[in-house]
Amino acid sequence: MSHLQHLAAGELVTALRGASCPSSALRLYSLIRIHARPSDPALFAWRPAVLALKPLSAAASLPLLSHFHAHLIRSNLLAYPHVASSLLRGYSLLSPGHARHLFDQIPPSTCNLVVVNVMLGSLCRSSDLASARAFFDGIPDKDVVSWSTMLACYFSHSRVAEGLAFFRTMTFTTQLAADYVMLVTVLTGCASAGLLPVSCRAIHGYIVRRGITFTMHLGTALIDCYAKASRLDYASRVFCRVPLRNVMHWTAMICGSAAHLGSEKAIQLFEEMCRSGVQPNEMTFTAVLSACGQAGLVDQGRRFFKLMVDTYGFEPTIHHYGCIVDLYAKAGKLEDAYEVIKTMRMEPNIIIWTSLLAACKKFKNFYIAVEGIEKVLSMEISEENGGLYALISDLYAMGGQWEDVLRVRSLMEERNVWKIRGSSSIKVGEPQDFTFPAVS
Repeated sequence: MSHLQHLAAGELVTALRGASCPSSALRLYSLIRIHARPSDPALFAWRPAVLALKPLSAAASLPLLSHFHAHLIRSNLLAYPHVASSLLRGYSLLSPGHARHLFDQIPPSTCNLVVVNVMLGSLCRSSDLASARAFFDGIPDKDVVSWSTMLACYFSHSRVAEGLAFFRTMTFTTQLAADYVMLVTVLTGCASAGLLPVSCRAIHGYIVRRGITFTMHLGTALIDCYAKASRLDYASRVFCRVPLRNVMHWTAMICGSAAHLGSEKAIQLFEEMCRSGVQPNEMTFTAVLSACGQAGLVDQGRRFFKLMVDTYGFEPTIHHYGCIVDLYAKAGKLEDAYEVIKTMRMEPNIIIWTSLLAACKKFKNFYIAVEGIEKVLSMEISEENGGLYALISDLYAMGGQWEDVLRVRSLMEERNVWKIRGSSSIKVGEPQDFTFPAVS
């Protein structure tokens, strides 16, 4: 790297901005320190340190970060909020304890809201939600980032009721307007908790009243939320009003249609998307292949799979293989399904094997089933897939292999896995309804 010594200070900063290797970053940083002049207006004292901290933090090495921390103290660079927040962010990803220790040492003159929000984010990533909330409550001038960070913390800890109450508190007690990040967080959190119909309409109304622009992520989240709530009519209205629809918007609509047995509509949307010039992604193909499987459209599914590989050049994932195996299996084309499994470029998972074996039982084909049964039994079958043992036992019984039936029963006892019949569950104490503020 001796040629770097001949570069101007500005060029060294540009090189440091693109550095990904910690050793290269440190070398460039040292050269900048040598060449930089205190009066050079193009180089602020803190900027090279901030640029160097990015690859150092990405290296996930606590000793390396601590070593650079010591340099920053000796050079008095921690007096700059940008440097302090960058170092704090690096520590927060590696060691929350080190992050809190650093934060407590940062002087008040340096500890601006950016630094405080980084510390809040570090606490939110820990399992101590109470400490994160206490820290949030102690922030004197909270901004939308502070509220958004804490809101995301509630949803990431599956505290949906508290998260929604927190969101209402912000809209009622502050003049802050929720940004698209916060709204996406609420929509995603409500979707994961099954609180869809109320939350979708409420958030949609908030967006309209506030005149918030449908960004890619916000539009996609709202379409997805309505689709999961089985309100494809509302999802379609949002979809039609989104300017410059991209592949994420199209895919959300296709996934929603496919999930609610609207296979023909899903395929129609996919073909319309392709005609409009929007290129599908891997998720789009998963959705349309799933739609073909639900409708039993073998020829179309085969065509879309070939289109994905030959025209768009995508390498099939385990999800794509699972869709095509399921498509063949449900249609009774067991030889084709098993051929796909044999030619897969990765090991088939439990879901794929279950799809094939269930079809073998349905169509009474023990010959193909026996090819995969032993491979399945050699895999680790989780308790939630315990029904697979019963399926294999039934297949062996269908083939008259009674000794193998007993062997499978013994395996079930040995591995303490049993098929649980007719069980269901509800979440006790989960909120069933929410009223969002009519904020104008």
